[in-house]
Amino acid sequence: MNGYLIALIVILAYIAILLLLWRSGFARRHNISFMGPLLMLRTEKGIGLLKRMSRRRGFWKGYALLSWALFIGGMISMVLLLLWEAVLVLSVPKTAAPSLQSYLLIPGINPFVPLGYGLIGLIVAVVLHELAHGVLSESQDIDVRSMGVLMFVVPVGAFVEPDQQMLENTEVHKRIKIFGVGPGTNIVLAIIFLMLFIFPFMGGVAPIHNGLAVISLTAGSSASHAGIAQWNEVVAINGTPTTTLSDFYGIQNLLPGHSYSVELYASGRQVERSVIAGIQIVGTVPDSPAAAAGIKPDWILVKMNNTTVMNEVQLFSLFNNTRPGEVVPFVFELPNRSMVNMDIRLSSEMAVEHTGSSSTGFLGIYFTYMGMEVLPMSDVISLIRNPFYGADSTSFITSVLGFLVQPFEGLSPIPAGLAANLHAYGMQPGELFWIGANGMYWLFWLNLWVGLFNMLPAIPLDGGYLFRDNLRLLLEKFSRRDSQEKERIARSVTTAFSYLIFFLILWQLIAIRI
Repeated sequence: MNGYLIALIVILAYIAILLLLWRSGFARRHNISFMGPLLMLRTEKGIGLLKRMSRRRGFWKGYALLSWALFIGGMISMVLLLLWEAVLVLSVPKTAAPSLQSYLLIPGINPFVPLGYGLIGLIVAVVLHELAHGVLSESQDIDVRSMGVLMFVVPVGAFVEPDQQMLENTEVHKRIKIFGVGPGTNIVLAIIFLMLFIFPFMGGVAPIHNGLAVISLTAGSSASHAGIAQWNEVVAINGTPTTTLSDFYGIQNLLPGHSYSVELYASGRQVERSVIAGIQIVGTVPDSPAAAAGIKPDWILVKMNNTTVMNEVQLFSLFNNTRPGEVVPFVFELPNRSMVNMDIRLSSEMAVEHTGSSSTGFLGIYFTYMGMEVLPMSDVISLIRNPFYGADSTSFITSVLGFLVQPFEGLSPIPAGLAANLHAYGMQPGELFWIGANGMYWLFWLNLWVGLFNMLPAIPLDGGYLFRDNLRLLLEKFSRRDSQEKERIARSVTTAFSYLIFFLILWQLIAIRI
């Protein structure tokens, strides 16, 4: 059955249940209310626990100060990230635009957020976020009237409802503590879960063999037709061990267009496949010499400038010896095994097929060797467990962002094909080990983004109220205007920032599709 039809049936059934609860009077009798399509289940149970937890006022005062510091850092980081992405989307082609579902942090709807891990992680993040608000409210002498769960088809949130009048009339610095502790708690939880993911779980993980993980395959390539799959581990080609990238990209004596044996581990079993060697074309740059010449994906580059191209290292060397405007002869093998000869005039654009400059000839091809992209297994593990892997003074932020986009790269949950070629603490871990490791990552990931999103200076997010109250304090300290004027300025600036944040988020959806 079509997925959209299933979703429609579920939503219609949900609406029917809401109508039944309302008309039967069941909702009124059991403190159930409605907020649009959201179902609110209120209760006063648990408020006593909040009061007992709030008695350690010294601890909560220090914790609120930590949350405020995290808020300042998180708010600045998120605004800068949105501004950077607003520029970045202008250079992303329309064909690479992510689906609209990928912008929603909803498990099962976002294609990159798994339903099980995602739902548990989101519930933990939202419930503890709201409980932190409740404890801080009580510690600041603001009564909590009720607490409960928000539902829309599946549980999606929780809430703590402080006395609104008391909250509005209390001192500004108390409100700052109450609003700040929710997203601050998410960041603290994210750090805790990250440490659990890195050390008890991934800290003891190592590759069983010293091979190269297949991180991607070219569709229609000889490697894919031979049955090689993503996360298989290549250990030898034509009898030559492959443990480093140099072994793979600089491999010798394999004639392009000829088949050779590839030894690999697939799902933990050693197998052998026959794969055609050579530089395989993946695509061409629009309006490039390659595109104008009619070069197609799945072609194999056999010769360039009358030299047989054995590997990528040799290809780079050949291109680095060309000049813009030079006519270079090429020989390609087509999928039907026929040969085609082409004399192509190279252009002066920055080349994708080498690391030279615009003074080097440009053809405009994208390619892989044997139709595979590989990475040493040890590097794959480091990418998964180390947020700062490969970072230096210029790539620190890039490395961190790379760690955070693992779900979009297919690395979290850790693929079964990859896990089969790993061991932990010297033994083959069972399914529970990987469930625990994946669970820790998703608890980290969802707490981090729930916290950071709520730090955005936009009402009705916590960050919006925090931004407004912090601005009020600054105006009280540095401005001589009357109180009403200060309040008006604080509200106006916060409203402006709210619109700016909304525009930056909307811009990512629109600009990439223009």
